[in-house]
Amino acid sequence: MGEPRIFISYRRDDAAGYARAVNDVLARRFGADAVFIDVDDIHAGAPFSEVIQRSVGGSAVLLALIGKRWLGEREGAPPRIRDDADFVRREVAAGLANPAMRVVPVLLDGAAMPQAAQLPPDLRELAGRNALELDNTRFAADTDRLLREVEEALGEGPSAPATRTSFALRWLAVAALAALVVAAAVYELRSSLSAAKPAASSARAAVNGEWRAQVEYDWPGARHVERFVFAGQGDALHGSASFLGVARGVLEGAVEGEQLRFVTRTGELGGGDASVVHRYRGQLVGDELRFVMQTEGGGSAHVPVEFVARRAAASAPAANR
Repeated sequence: MGEPRIFISYRRDDAAGYARAVNDVLARRFGADAVFIDVDDIHAGAPFSEVIQRSVGGSAVLLALIGKRWLGEREGAPPRIRDDADFVRREVAAGLANPAMRVVPVLLDGAAMPQAAQLPPDLRELAGRNALELDNTRFAADTDRLLREVEEALGEGPSAPATRTSFALRWLAVAALAALVVAAAVYELRSSLSAAKPAASSARAAVNGEWRAQVEYDWPGARHVERFVFAGQGDALHGSASFLGVARGVLEGAVEGEQLRFVTRTGELGGGDASVVHRYRGQLVGDELRFVMQTEGGGSAHVPVEFVARRAAASAPAANR
C-alpha cells in the first residue's frame, strides 16, 4: 500500500456517515491507497495514536469534516476539543503545524465555522481558513468542488493559463480532424446503427422489478419489511424504496456492472424541516441484492445497516424500461 496523500479527520459521533461518503468519492478519483480513513486503515492491534500521527505527517491534504457536534460538547465538562488527548484535536493540530500541508475545513449540513475563542491555542489558526460546504441536498455539486480543491492542493489541478491555451489549441486541432473522419463515416454508421442493438442494455444487471427485504435498523425494535421497485435502462436507475414502510422516490440512481446505488430522503420526526438522507449501495449476487444503507443528517448518528433483498414472488426479472 502506498502512503496516503489525503487524511480525513472527523469525529465519529458527528460525521461518520459523511466521512465514509467523502472517502468513497476521493478513492474513486485518486485511488484507495491515497486516502486515509481510520475505519479502513488501522488494523486490529495497531497503535491507534501512532498510526494516525504518522499518516497525518505523511499526507499533503487534511480534510477536517466539521458537523454540528464537532467541538464535542459535554455536560459539566469542557468540550472534547480542548482535551489534550482528543484525537480530532491532535490530528488537526498536526496538520496546521506542517507548513507543507493544506488543511481544509469542510462544513457539513449548515454547521458553523468554529470561532477562534472556542478553540484551544494550537487550533485557532483553523478559524481563519477558508472552508468548503458539503450538504446532502447538493451532495454531487459540493463533492465536485471538493475534488477540484484537493486536485489543486495535490498539484493535479488546472495548468497555468499559457499551458491551458496550448492544450486547448491542440484539442481544437484534434477535434477538427475528428469531425472530418466522422463526416466521412456517417453513411456507414447510419447503416450499422439501424441494424444493431445498444450494447448497454444487454450488459445491465437484472435489477429491474420488485424486491422485498426485512431490515433491522440501528435502534431497538425497529424491524420493517421494506419494498423496492426498480426500473430504468443502461446505467440509469429509478423507482421507489420504502423506509419504515413508507415509499420514497429513488434519487441519484445508477447501475454499474452488478452494483447499484441510490439515495432517498425523509424529514425527521420532531425535527422541523431537518432533512435526512439514506444512501444505499447494493450488489447483485445470484438472486439476492445485498445492501448497505447509511443514514445521514438529522439529530442522531447512525451506523451502516446491512440487509438482503430478494425478488418478490410475482416479479420475474423485468425488462429494462
